[in-house]
Amino acid sequence: MQKPLSIQYPWLAILTLAAVMSSIRVDAASSNDPLTGLPVYPGITDPSSLPHQADFCGKQMQGDFYIVVKDRVDVVTTWYGRHLPGFRKYHARTDGRSQDTFFSSDGTEEVTVTGSKAGTAVYSISYGRFQPGLSAREMASFNQPKKACR
Repeated sequence: MQKPLSIQYPWLAILTLAAVMSSIRVDAASSNDPLTGLPVYPGITDPSSLPHQADFCGKQMQGDFYIVVKDRVDVVTTWYGRHLPGFRKYHARTDGRSQDTFFSSDGTEEVTVTGSKAGTAVYSISYGRFQPGLSAREMASFNQPKKACR
């Protein structure tokens, strides 16, 4: 009678278990947006893609969108401030919602934390990629009612 594989080849069982555990850890620890590679606020999952043909100031934009239900805007924006070094934060208020956008220095990537209309809770977090990157003036007007395109 043949012994079970894990007893006959214990190193194979250990190697297989280690491979499975490391892949689970990588997936569970994967906390980056699939489009931009930027960090995603903990506990936020399942992005929805924004329209692929979107543009801003004539520049192509791709994006992901996450719905958030419970966390406070100040807590989330503080977290992004710590996790997006070198990004500049712009604040706006549009349609009764706060919008805090963090842009990379070259204007090619952004993260926007949008607040709910009633209170201090976050409504959504969006990620965007621009080609070519936005100018400083365009970044400053990104969530403003009047756009400042070149």
